[in-house]
Amino acid sequence: MDHVIVMAGGLGTRFWPESRMSRSKQFLDLTGGGSMIVETVRRLLPLVPRENVWVVAGEKDAPHLSARKLGIPPGNILLEPEGRNTAPAVAFAAARIESRDADAVIAATPADHAVANAASFRSVLKKGFRLARRTDRFVTLGITPDHPATGYGYIERGTPFGAGRKDVYLVRRFTEKPDLRTARRFLRTRRFYWNSGIFIVRAATYRNRVERFLPPVHRELEKVFRDGGKRGFRDRLRRAYARMPSISVDYGVLEKEVGILVIPSDFGWNDIGTWRSLHEFLGGAGKNVTTGEVVLSDCRGSLVRSDRGVVAVIGMENVVVIRSGDAVLVCPRNRSEEVKGVAEEVKRKFPALA
Repeated sequence: MDHVIVMAGGLGTRFWPESRMSRSKQFLDLTGGGSMIVETVRRLLPLVPRENVWVVAGEKDAPHLSARKLGIPPGNILLEPEGRNTAPAVAFAAARIESRDADAVIAATPADHAVANAASFRSVLKKGFRLARRTDRFVTLGITPDHPATGYGYIERGTPFGAGRKDVYLVRRFTEKPDLRTARRFLRTRRFYWNSGIFIVRAATYRNRVERFLPPVHRELEKVFRDGGKRGFRDRLRRAYARMPSISVDYGVLEKEVGILVIPSDFGWNDIGTWRSLHEFLGGAGKNVTTGEVVLSDCRGSLVRSDRGVVAVIGMENVVVIRSGDAVLVCPRNRSEEVKGVAEEVKRKFPALA
C-alpha cells in the first residue's frame, strides 16, 4: 500500500520569535489554516488512509502532537530521541512501516511547507506512487521555478523517461542553493526545478540504499527492530540514535543514487522558509499582510503580526514586525534570512526566550 511520512523534526529558527525551542515552526499557524503540520496531514488524508500517514518528530515535540487533531492513530506518531536530520528520520519510519507492510511505497514530505492547490498536489503525488511502484526508483517532485530563488536547492532534468514523454525526466544532478547569477542561468536553460524536498520510493528500496550509503544508520536501526517487541524499545532507540551520524536524505542518499526520476510540478508550492517567503505566499510584493491587533498608517509591502496587544506601524515599507509573547522582532523584509543568526544570539544571551 501507499504510505506517507511527514518529517516534523525541524526547528524553524528563522521564524523567531514565534518559533521557539519549545515550539517549532511546524506547530505554528502561519497561514491562517491551522498549524503547518495539521495542514500538511489534511492535504494527504484524501490520498491515503489515515492509518497510512506517519509523523516523525522529536521527543521534545510530543506536547504539540495530538493524534486526535492530526486525525491519525496514536501509534503513527514516531518520536526520535534526538534530531539526526532527515535520512535517519525516514529510515526509522520506513522500518516501522515495512514491519507492517512489506510491499509499502513511501512518500516523504516536510511538515512545514505550504501548498496553494491541494488537489493538484495529490494528483502529482499519486502519479509518483505509481511510478515508484512500477519502476522501483526514487521519484522526486520538482517545482517549476518562476523566479531565480537563491534559497532553494535545484534539480536539473536529463532525458525524458520514456519515448515521447515530457512529464517525467531522469535527474541529471542536484545543486544546493546557488548564488543569484547561477540561479538566473538555471532559469534561462529551462532544465531546472526547485527541489521540493518530497520523494517517493519503495520502503524496501530506501532500506537497501541506507544500508549501502549510510551503513551506521542501517546497522543501528537493524539492531533496534531485530530485537522486536515494545519492551526496551525506547532504550534501544536512544542508544542507536546516539551512535548515528546526522545527515540529510539529499546528501546521504539522493546525491549518491542513480536513475532518480523527477516529475515537473506546479501546485503553488512554497517552503515558507522565512518571514519574507510567508509574506510572498500570503500577499505578495507591495501588499501589507497583518495578523492580530495591528494598526498601519502609510505602510506598504509589510508583514506585521501580534499575538497580544496592539502593534502600530507608521510610514514603513517592506518591513517585518513580529510580536510574540515576551519578544519582538523588527527587520527589513529582505533581511529575514538573518533571523536565524539573531535567534542563535538570543539563545546565548537570553536562553529563556530562545
